[in-house]
Amino acid sequence: MFTALLIASLAAPSNLVSATATVDDLQADFETAVACRQIDGRNVWKGELAYYIQSYVYEGNAAASADRADVADAVLPEDNEPETVKEFEEACALAGSTGQARR
Repeated sequence: MFTALLIASLAAPSNLVSATATVDDLQADFETAVACRQIDGRNVWKGELAYYIQSYVYEGNAAASADRADVADAVLPEDNEPETVKEFEEACALAGSTGQARR
């Protein structure tokens, strides 16, 4: 099954993840990401390169959470504010090595 992956980022540089990560790299990372606690009712996963959050799908002018768990935005630690990264770290704190992979 093809997994749609949208790349979302905010500008805040850091050295946590290589800036050379490609969409293919992120796609492969997403396929093996570990499930975390939801944030604002949206599914969250943690990969080796990034965190992933369930995308919003727009129907007309209204945003609705995507029903499909395979549509997600990548949240790169290097491109986000520390507060944003902390929220994802907290959501994934219990996932660790005991969390369940996406597949």
